[in-house]
Amino acid sequence: MTPSDPGAAVKIWRAVALALAGWFAAVLVYVFLRRFVYPYDLEWMEGGMLCHALRLVEGQPIYAPPSVDFIPYLYTPGYPALLFGLSKIFGLGYKLGRFVSLASFFAVAILGYVYARREGGSRAAAAAAIGLMFAAFVPTGTFYDLARPDSLFMALVTAGLLVGWWGRKSYRGGAAAAVILVIAFFVKQTAAPFMPALGLVLLLASPRVALVYGATLAVVGLPSLWLANHGSDGWFWTYTSVLHRKHDFFPTRAFLGTPGRLLLILGPSVLLVPWALARRRTPGLVYATFIALAGIGAACLSFGTQWAFINAFMPGIMLPAIAIGVAAGRLLDDSRDTPPRLRPMVVYVLLSLSLLTAPGGLLPVAAKVIPASWGIEALKAPTGYDPRPFIPSERDRLAGDALIARLRATRGEVLIPFHPFYGYLAGKRSYLHRMGVMDIWRAGMGAPKGLAEAFQQHRFALVVMDDKVEGNWFMWPGLLESYRTAETIAGPHVVSGAITEPRLVLVPNMIDKELQ
Repeated sequence: MTPSDPGAAVKIWRAVALALAGWFAAVLVYVFLRRFVYPYDLEWMEGGMLCHALRLVEGQPIYAPPSVDFIPYLYTPGYPALLFGLSKIFGLGYKLGRFVSLASFFAVAILGYVYARREGGSRAAAAAAIGLMFAAFVPTGTFYDLARPDSLFMALVTAGLLVGWWGRKSYRGGAAAAVILVIAFFVKQTAAPFMPALGLVLLLASPRVALVYGATLAVVGLPSLWLANHGSDGWFWTYTSVLHRKHDFFPTRAFLGTPGRLLLILGPSVLLVPWALARRRTPGLVYATFIALAGIGAACLSFGTQWAFINAFMPGIMLPAIAIGVAAGRLLDDSRDTPPRLRPMVVYVLLSLSLLTAPGGLLPVAAKVIPASWGIEALKAPTGYDPRPFIPSERDRLAGDALIARLRATRGEVLIPFHPFYGYLAGKRSYLHRMGVMDIWRAGMGAPKGLAEAFQQHRFALVVMDDKVEGNWFMWPGLLESYRTAETIAGPHVVSGAITEPRLVLVPNMIDKELQ
């Protein structure tokens, strides 16, 4: 067989697609291993999420009036509750939180592969398409492995959607899908749009199963909401709904910028979906396309919200990758035209090109073409061809060790609001997180209870602020009046999310020499 033979060309391009998918998977596993063992924050909200689980370990509620002691993130409690349960066996820390996220990410990849293989019929096409998830690690925020709820949320949503499809003619399948999606909602509220989406599909497939599905959502979900809210004296709903709705929403960024960026990441392989639909609309392909659109819609709603980060793109990449795998398999399986081998070659060429562009290679190109007035900030994010910037350095580890030693040696309590879990690592109490302070200020609730008094009374022997505090001192009433900057340090960097690092060490103005 010569290279000019269409059959040889298909084999070559299939090998290229699989090699690229394998390469990105291998690189990402390496990155995961390097990041997993890092003992400090990879991202500035990681430690704060662990503090949520710590509250449960200490017998304290997550949802309570905002105070100097604690302010929750605006998330539902499923992820920290899971960490709390697992911590009884494994202990609470970064490794536990990251392990849950890693297991969840690989669950998404496996579920996606199984569905694409089953409905598309091609192992190679399914593997190459799922490789897009691995390749898109950086342009989706490098959040897959963080001690945050994103990957667990995606695993539950994917499982709920696929269980719902596989069990669409079964009462048990409809009920199981409903329970899974309720759990997903209690991990992250972004699961909510997927509930009516699956309900619509079940209604078309089997009205009776749809009725069971809806009834299960109500029977399981509504009492859970009531219990969570009643048990927190209404603070659960305040944080997870009321304060969320006080954030600004930017329609242009949501419905223009987000789909455009997702298409740039997914690349030319998205053409396989309409192509396959035009040739052979199998039920599995239609459903995969539908949930892909639901994932894109969820990404649009999430990224359009004030302070959203590009981790909001995860459902808009992962679910379309599954649809691409199904579409590619259907096109490879369809041999109705002549010559039959030309189309398979095109399929693998498009998959290969998308694997090359998924790390974000088209984003900076688009940023040079699109007018600045369209809001191109997200297009300038770093690409993921070089993973080294997203792996903490030895300098960061040593800087973290030095900071923890400094906190541990301090006689008295310490406040480090950008990284409150560092206080726990140093054997101190943990206090509020800066994100919570920003949330309640944005909602017009003012300063948290006891914060100004704590500064006035010199409750903290040491306060450590990150460089990002500049321009936001007003959120810390009385701090600059009662404390002075004693030292400027170069703390450990974070390598994911908003870039920030511990910088300013403040001590009380009238501090006793023994405490210095």
